[in-house]
Amino acid sequence: MKILNITNGDGAANTIKQSTVPGDVLPWRDPMHHGPFPAGLSLSELGSLRAEYLAGPDADATDVKRDFQLRDRHLKAAPSYDKVTLWFEHDLLDQLQILQLLDWFSRTPLEDTRLDMICIDQFDGKQDFRGIGQLDADQMASLVPLQQPVTETMLAVAAAGWAAFRSSDPRDLLEFLDGDLRELPFLAAALRRHCEEFPNAATGLTQTETQVLNLIGQNVCTPRELFLQNVDMETALFIGDWPTYQIVDTLCAAGIAVCEPSPFRFPSLTSDAPPTFDEQRVSLTEAGRRVLSGEGDAFGLMKRDGWLGGVEITSCDAIWTWNKDAAQFARRTL
Repeated sequence: MKILNITNGDGAANTIKQSTVPGDVLPWRDPMHHGPFPAGLSLSELGSLRAEYLAGPDADATDVKRDFQLRDRHLKAAPSYDKVTLWFEHDLLDQLQILQLLDWFSRTPLEDTRLDMICIDQFDGKQDFRGIGQLDADQMASLVPLQQPVTETMLAVAAAGWAAFRSSDPRDLLEFLDGDLRELPFLAAALRRHCEEFPNAATGLTQTETQVLNLIGQNVCTPRELFLQNVDMETALFIGDWPTYQIVDTLCAAGIAVCEPSPFRFPSLTSDAPPTFDEQRVSLTEAGRRVLSGEGDAFGLMKRDGWLGGVEITSCDAIWTWNKDAAQFARRTL
């Protein structure tokens, strides 16, 4: 039997390759919880856009685009396999990858190809389970009996969810969340966490920014420790180290926090010249204390130019905000 296994990233992909699980392995490399996913683009067009975003504004995206093109060509060969198995977990990143993949499969005739999925939120013996990338080869292979057929209902739910995620109006997500999502049991919680990354209507900060600022206010002062303790504040794996450091840098640029020595330095891949990354100390400014205490907000301080799914969030427009108590989106003119 010719089998294709698709999973999030190289860590889990390499473990599947090292295990007794048969078949080819396709890693789905894309941190989808940030950056642009506008509606109306094909898989290849979206891959090109994501490559440019992930490479950065000043970098040559040629190699990243090539990786996306190879990934997409492998996916498009899925109907030539006897079986395709998706290997994922419960966090937002994996749930978004499931939406993208199942949306594509919902529009792709598979004929005699069987489509299965393994998706878990726990593993016996791992109390701190974050994802299948933590498993060794034998543990990964032990998940095979958990595979379930992907149903037509799952495909339909995923297609609707993918459209809602890519909509320019985030209220479409709330309408989607009001539907019956039992076929994808981890999706609702993941998408609600996505909603919390819109600026809070009261504070002007996202949930992650709020968590990081609270940690700084508790005298967690090194960037590395801010990342590690922020991970512990999440119920599911949410954000990596580099995006966390970008948030620290943004808070410092907004005058809400300050780094000594200044300016904030990211981990260097080429030089250990002083000051090193681990020598930096981050603390609150007076403006940060006011935001943290509720005496002020961050709307006039944070300079935003980014995307969450299909929603562009910039400081020069009426910005979409999230009211956590009411669980509603609303526009605010800055």
